[in-house]
Amino acid sequence: MPNPNFGNNHLRFPNSSNLHTHGLHISSEVPSDNAFVHVYPEQEFTYKYSIENLQPSGTYWYHPHLHGSTLLQVHSGMAGLIIVEDEISSLSETLKSASCPLNCEHDVQLLFQPLLLYSNILERYQFSSIQDLIGDLTDDLDRYNVSTGGTLKQWIEDDNNGVDYFTTNGKIKPVLNITTGQLKRFRMVNAGGGPTLELEVVDASSGEPACEIYEIAIDGVYLDEARKQRLNKTLLVPSQRCDWLVMCSRPGTYVLRSNPEPADVASLGPAVRWSGTLLTINVNGPENATAIDTTLPGRPHFISDFRSIPSDEIKGKWILETSPTFGLNRERFTCEERYRYRMEVDVLQEWQILNTSPFVGHPMHLHVNHFQVINFQPYTGPVGAVDIPTLSWKMYGQDNETCFYQHLNYKPNENIPLEPNPLLFSGHYDRWVAGGAGTLGYAEAGEFRDVVWVPPLSNITIRFLPDKFLGTVVVHCHFLNHGDMGMMLTTQIVPQGVDLTAVIASGNAFPGTCNECDTYPFLNTTNPCPNTKPTTDQTNTPGAISSASPMITSTEEVPIATSQTTDGFSTTSSAPYFVVNRLLPIYLLPFVSYMLMMT
Repeated sequence: MPNPNFGNNHLRFPNSSNLHTHGLHISSEVPSDNAFVHVYPEQEFTYKYSIENLQPSGTYWYHPHLHGSTLLQVHSGMAGLIIVEDEISSLSETLKSASCPLNCEHDVQLLFQPLLLYSNILERYQFSSIQDLIGDLTDDLDRYNVSTGGTLKQWIEDDNNGVDYFTTNGKIKPVLNITTGQLKRFRMVNAGGGPTLELEVVDASSGEPACEIYEIAIDGVYLDEARKQRLNKTLLVPSQRCDWLVMCSRPGTYVLRSNPEPADVASLGPAVRWSGTLLTINVNGPENATAIDTTLPGRPHFISDFRSIPSDEIKGKWILETSPTFGLNRERFTCEERYRYRMEVDVLQEWQILNTSPFVGHPMHLHVNHFQVINFQPYTGPVGAVDIPTLSWKMYGQDNETCFYQHLNYKPNENIPLEPNPLLFSGHYDRWVAGGAGTLGYAEAGEFRDVVWVPPLSNITIRFLPDKFLGTVVVHCHFLNHGDMGMMLTTQIVPQGVDLTAVIASGNAFPGTCNECDTYPFLNTTNPCPNTKPTTDQTNTPGAISSASPMITSTEEVPIATSQTTDGFSTTSSAPYFVVNRLLPIYLLPFVSYMLMMT
């Protein structure tokens, strides 16, 4: 079988693979969740996962993570759910009635996968183009003619034929039957690496909101309290999960759909956003309502609330900066051992995530540890410009002047101008403080996540406690074509007291810097212009961290619906998933039978 290697940071290795357990709090060292294992065709590898007693219960998933082939394989359907069940004693009666292990018939797993995205409308994620670029076999698509004329490949790539689907548990628009008043728990995953989903449940005829919905968990971690949807929708960027409690009091036919709206461009920018129906929900029975207790289980110490800690008491600080091309901290990925930051285990971390791209947002994912969103800050840093054919790039200040600090591969003689109106998608801090200002793409203060949407020209503060596990921590964009092309780096968790030296700068340029007077705020360096401060506003005073207004959740009634055939799917298919009990090792073998049947 073909398995071409076009070099690092290219689509490659269509028939090699590996496995990543997305969101689990486990070791990143072999034979556990190491993203750099390479399983070649006709090889096998046995993973062993030890689930600790403090592993948060919740909704997680697994997918391939081999650098260069992640997008192809995830969009081929190589993914599934992992459910870590709750301790029964931790659940309220409301949650207990809709959750495994006691009431699994009401615990609904919904794996949304972008398996049939052939339309040119979705350009960067058109599946036949991905196959061509990676060297996968596409002869069959060109070989067969179809009744409308032309080849199968020409037909499926024609926008007029509408081959543009997300599947739900492997099916297109499956049907779920439920009973009025019956509480359901939806566990939903955007199991892809491209389009976003903006989820709502509406009446199939009128388009009006249909059911009562509460968000209870994001990325597998419970919220402080169950809450209504903000703006009547739930955003799932690629790889993100959300758990809903759903109760439909009136009979009818409803649809769970992704419905992008123009107002969300303010926070999402020109992201690829999928529109369509994911699930049809038939609700039967006389009108009947059930009260919902909004109490949720607590969380372990390493995902407790870190917002009140003064910034000057936090030892571990770093800046993660996206580049205008496929890079992080001004470089594309090279190898696991080029650590861009080292942190001590059990020492609280505070990171700033900066996006220097004027038009492209990124869903940034952190392996091993969930992080807490603290706030948005004003973005005053550099703005990137890129020459698309060569992927060369340079940084400008917001005054349109060329930055003094660039990057390792910068060529001063290259003419790379800024795009017109480069600050079009700025202003996120002001909208965030105002409660989101009618747009969906902002994380709320206090939420724990393993992926966060970082809008164009934005600045987000996160905190997390690297608990227990030593080793490599991968950070990457979960637009998987970005990750495959180099938008990935590694950090490392080390024992306390050891050397923390890492490759923080790219050449002489530190993340966040632009002007000659800028200093990287977390090093003991002398400011060459002592009357100035860093342009990225990274001084991190306690007030800047603790006093920013949190997002305001809408208090309006929110509609959205539930599902199941008289308590089950009307079809025989269901999402592939593991149910995990704590303290039990998971063995996955033979790995080759799952991962390597690519052709």
